Amino acid sequence: MGMRPFAGTQTQSGTAQPVFGTGITAAFAPPPDPFAGSNNPGTNETQVSVPVTSTLGFLPGDKVAIGAAALFKPGLATGGLDYGTVKKIVDSTHLLVQGLKKSHASGEWCVLSEEAGNVHIRPVTATAAQYIGNASTVASNDPSLLDVLPAVTGPTVGPTYAFDAESIGATQPFTLTEFWTVGTASDTFLARFTEV
Repeated sequence: MGMRPFAGTQTQSGTAQPVFGTGITAAFAPPPDPFAGSNNPGTNETQVSVPVTSTLGFLPGDKVAIGAAALFKPGLATGGLDYGTVKKIVDSTHLLVQGLKKSHASGEWCVLSEEAGNVHIRPVTATAAQYIGNASTVASNDPSLLDVLPAVTGPTVGPTYAFDAESIGATQPFTLTEFWTVGTASDTFLARFTEV
């Protein structure tokens, strides 16, 4: 197991966003298996360059889930999400991903789909509370709400509280796709996780 940071200090957008993910900035589609002419089950997995807001936090070999925000809700059939493996960090805004099967639109999310034994999220600067939930619908009054990070005035003051989730053990790890946050635009937070 290793402890991993994700993207350093992150900035709240003012709308729900994944703690361990980034936005898709342009539409893309994986090329079909050249021998089968499709990406149906059983075909060879092709690679595609995925345009993202930032590649910070991703590493070659990471599993990712890609899809619209509405698909990132616990209990939903996973048929809507598309899963792949990061093969290469092309540059600061492109990931080379293998195994995707579907076309994707700008505005969707690319989220780490790794298992974690611990997830730690703390506010850095926050003019108001930041909310942590396990779905893309996270809000102050949403059933997905797991915790509330308090307002803080800066990193030198130090937060009085941080979200720190420990899994029961290696047999029941967390999945990083289930950590979402929302807060005031320009407020910041820091996230890390321990790999299983």
